[in-house]
Amino acid sequence: MGEIQGYFAVHSQGLGHATRAVALARGLQARREGLYFLFLAGVPALDLVVASGFDALTAPPAPDWPAKDGILQPVWRWYVDYARYLRVARRFLRREGDWRSNRFLLSDGEVASVREALRHNVPTALIVNTLRHDFAQDPASRLLEGYGNRWFSSVARQVDLILTFDDAPPWPNVRRIPPVVRPFSASREKLREDLFLRKKTILVTAGGTAIGEYLLRAAVEAFRGLDRDEVSMVVVSGPRLKVDPEPGVYTFGFLPNLQDYVLAADLVITAGGKGTVNEALAAGTPIIAIPPKGHVEAERNAAALGYRHEDLARLRDLIVEKLAVGRLPPRSTGNEEAVRILLEFLDSKVGSP
Repeated sequence: MGEIQGYFAVHSQGLGHATRAVALARGLQARREGLYFLFLAGVPALDLVVASGFDALTAPPAPDWPAKDGILQPVWRWYVDYARYLRVARRFLRREGDWRSNRFLLSDGEVASVREALRHNVPTALIVNTLRHDFAQDPASRLLEGYGNRWFSSVARQVDLILTFDDAPPWPNVRRIPPVVRPFSASREKLREDLFLRKKTILVTAGGTAIGEYLLRAAVEAFRGLDRDEVSMVVVSGPRLKVDPEPGVYTFGFLPNLQDYVLAADLVITAGGKGTVNEALAAGTPIIAIPPKGHVEAERNAAALGYRHEDLARLRDLIVEKLAVGRLPPRSTGNEEAVRILLEFLDSKVGSP
């Protein structure tokens, strides 16, 4: 049987897009023999993609949000940096892209590749949380954000398929589905044994950007104040931050199987990124989400769970409260539905191997 090869592009700001893309790629390959993905990813998403066993072409990295001490700074700076990134990515794709061998594009939030695929008339599916940003809180940022939203809308209307997880306009190419997360590799009991988790375990994760430093600092300080020998903490700082280990606190910079730690833990503390929040909900692990102030998406995710940035001041009390809760009913995911829709897209637009 032949092979169908295509690009899977990943927005490289943080790791949430990469974790979802890996879950979808694995699900698609499990259902369709002869399907090959060449990932387009910049750091830190590139590290996760390669660690998950996929081939990748190193792409330019997307800029981080400007933030200080857990507070988002005026985002007009990010829009200026992102416009520069789009120009750099366009030059890279025109130099390195092979749009004859790669017969389709799946893109999780990466827009430069979508624009190039459309230019080459390559079938394109776009996976996004939302089709509109609303981060701006000052006049300059609102001006640039409005322009960016209009530009992105004009691009998104042209793709063959859009999978979205939040509210979206009623365009004919849009399908809204439940969250997609990476499957867990074993039962919770086996994972706790394999990962040597002997005590009640608090997992702290700051995501793939540098913005979560405030949360790591506060979580370790709150843990010191607990003074409970039966509890340990695992801190995953991400590729851009560093936390030193200390008694009862075990630190990792990067874990390609973070979803397994989410299931094995007794409590997850996160900055409110969709990836970790949805993995914790799918695992039934209690969660504390303390978002960066001004990060609208993270604040929305945290508010849905009953949290806000100001809860940082009472983190120790929240930890005690949530450790007493126990396991929660796991929530269903949209993995199967997303894979089915993407396979229908590939069958109709690309064909079978």
